[in-house]
Amino acid sequence: MEESIRKYQTIIEDFVKLPKIKADPTWLEICRYPYSRFEEVCSRILAFYLDPNAEHDMGALWITALLAAIGKSNWYDYRHTIKVKTEEYADGKRIDITVVSENYVIAIENKITAGLYNPLDIYRDYICRVYPKKDRALVVLSLKPIQDTFAMKSSGFQRCSYRKLFEEVNKHLGGYIASANQKYLTAMIDFMKTIGNMNDYSSQFEKEFFGKNKQCIDELIRRYESYKAQTLKEQIDQISLLKDRMNELTNGKWGAWNGWVLGVSFNESSHRIGIDSYFEEEDGNPTAHFKACITTWRKDDWPPYREAVKKEFANDILKIEEPSAGDNRDRVFVRLYDKKYDNIEYTAGELKKIYDKLAKITSEIK
Repeated sequence: MEESIRKYQTIIEDFVKLPKIKADPTWLEICRYPYSRFEEVCSRILAFYLDPNAEHDMGALWITALLAAIGKSNWYDYRHTIKVKTEEYADGKRIDITVVSENYVIAIENKITAGLYNPLDIYRDYICRVYPKKDRALVVLSLKPIQDTFAMKSSGFQRCSYRKLFEEVNKHLGGYIASANQKYLTAMIDFMKTIGNMNDYSSQFEKEFFGKNKQCIDELIRRYESYKAQTLKEQIDQISLLKDRMNELTNGKWGAWNGWVLGVSFNESSHRIGIDSYFEEEDGNPTAHFKACITTWRKDDWPPYREAVKKEFANDILKIEEPSAGDNRDRVFVRLYDKKYDNIEYTAGELKKIYDKLAKITSEIK
């Protein structure tokens, strides 16, 4: 057992050391566009930014970045007209993006989530036939490394990573920010962040960690779930005993919500208010702490009692939690009691003091 615990401890310590980056969701992630169509969406976004004449007002930022990323910087000429197409038909197949200038053509196969199974030789033959007098670049733009590079290389395609493309964009972005349409600049950054999140290095470390330690982690989770179940059982058992004792002491109608929250309420037909109490685990002890609070289940029921509760419990209040404006929560909590649990008789006595004070308040305020 000690050996297993040391093994689990080592795994937890290793996990804590992993780099972790909290990434806020991008708009594209919030939209949760199906992965089966995500590459198509990204191709259309790329085509928009690759077009120097599009409404983004960033001119040739993206086309020069792409040319630099594939080692063709010398191809760019600002005097040339550039047209960008998506899904150009090539003998019954579709090329994701085609960039056509007076002197060159770039065919781009966009790969983000899917594998490289496309007929690259058909794309190559089509480009050679339709644009015979232009310099040609055949590119697989991919998020992750291509595992099977034979088909790509044999068809004359080269890989360009999104990372490299984005590096080139960021390298020259400063010169375009002032003139950029801010709406499309924001959308561009969101797009780049979305792609970056999909290939985040910290998530790769986590994937490798979980893959390496899968068996041990599964066993740790099973043991932890068993521990939580046993903890809850002991808390429920103590709440059951405490409920019986409280009903003896107060002639009240104490109940156990889900077995583990002991509570009672007053003025149920008007402004309902009551007491909630429960155990909290610490260091393996399921009933280490006992906590109690006054609560209203609707915030609108709280105002009639506010001043009376503050006065009567002036020496007991630990914290009052009221929903702020715009808060979706509807409950008010007056935290009163948080102490080490000793025994049922003592705790029942302390809980009865709270009950008696609240009973007095609610008898006077209906």
